[in-house]
Amino acid sequence: MDDLFVTIGHRFSRVELRRRMRDYVRGLLAPVARKNSWQLAEQAGHATPDGLQHLLAGAKWEPDDIRDELQEYVAHKLGEEDGVLIIDDTGFIKKGTTSAGVGLFAQAPDEAWEKISYGNGAKGPRVYHWAAVRLPAVAEFDYQGEVPHRMRWALARRSIRKPDEIAYYLAYAPLETTAQELVRIAGTRWAIEECFQAAKNECGLDQYEVRRYPGWYRHITLAMLAHAFLAATAHQAREKGAERVRQPGPSSSQWRRFGDSWQLVGPGPRTCTDVEADTTR
Repeated sequence: MDDLFVTIGHRFSRVELRRRMRDYVRGLLAPVARKNSWQLAEQAGHATPDGLQHLLAGAKWEPDDIRDELQEYVAHKLGEEDGVLIIDDTGFIKKGTTSAGVGLFAQAPDEAWEKISYGNGAKGPRVYHWAAVRLPAVAEFDYQGEVPHRMRWALARRSIRKPDEIAYYLAYAPLETTAQELVRIAGTRWAIEECFQAAKNECGLDQYEVRRYPGWYRHITLAMLAHAFLAATAHQAREKGAERVRQPGPSSSQWRRFGDSWQLVGPGPRTCTDVEADTTR
């Protein structure tokens, strides 16, 4: 944890702010029932929560900078070449025919909808009708020079039994990505819901005491930082455990593998030295 604090510490101009930030994040990681400013202050040994409240509401530091540091930390600790970034938010039920995204699929022909399973659930394969629309490219993001290298997609997932129930996804992927692959990835969306719940239970993501957006954004950023640390620590522990499994120690069993079969290896022939040792005993 100290290494992480050193990484982001330069984003706080004063020593006192760095100390409050450390106390706040450590408090979010502490096993306490509630994680508002009063409980975090008590956990850190502060007489009042004023200092921690000031950290969120009035101190001079940019949460965007911490967010960028957090992004690099997560990419370094958890990133993989074929990793998937899932972004979700609180949405609104789409009504009528003029809401954004309703028209991107209402006009799609029947043959545009394909029956695809996006993974197994508790009751077997989760099968829906899917439609995919390739969106116009954005030159400054989707091109390298004059060569396109990424594509934007909109996906719609329609219930087979209740065709009026449609869920929507936006995707940003390499050019070679297929619609079937995007559907498979859409099936992993549950991971972000699990992440949100873990961050609430373990790091107080939803236990803030601020009324203005800047204070809320700062709390969320520090809570995400705490949760990323826990995730990186757990990942490192799993990696070490897997390494121990891959490199087992010497076996005490007398069974040994020879080609395609196993054989019981008995004790070897006794030597004169062994006989002399037994006689001496």
